[in-house]
Amino acid sequence: MHSVMFIFKRQSHLTLEEFYDHYEHIHGPLARRLEGLVEYRQHPTRKPGLGDGAYIPEKAPYDAASVYTFESPEAAEMAWISDVGKELDLDTHKLMDTKTMISLPITIREVIKHNSKLSL
Repeated sequence: MHSVMFIFKRQSHLTLEEFYDHYEHIHGPLARRLEGLVEYRQHPTRKPGLGDGAYIPEKAPYDAASVYTFESPEAAEMAWISDVGKELDLDTHKLMDTKTMISLPITIREVIKHNSKLSL
């Protein structure tokens, strides 16, 4: 598997609500069309609350993160240069501030699975 994470903020002309709506209803379905994509997750920020540590929204420079997992590095390369990849890139530039976007090649490690109990 080949995974990459993008961390980004919205274009300055978009409200947070406009950004979230576009991210979920336009960008997400477009990304799902990429060939070779095994998993795609969106991680939009939310209003902080109890249990969120020292998160201060006014100082947070990012609005969301996306994680793409492909069958292989070659599948990822083919997806990015495909017609759908080019369409996704155009939408990315409409939605996200690409000058401040962070791209991280990542390894996904399962440490605990949902509803699993740790035994001590």
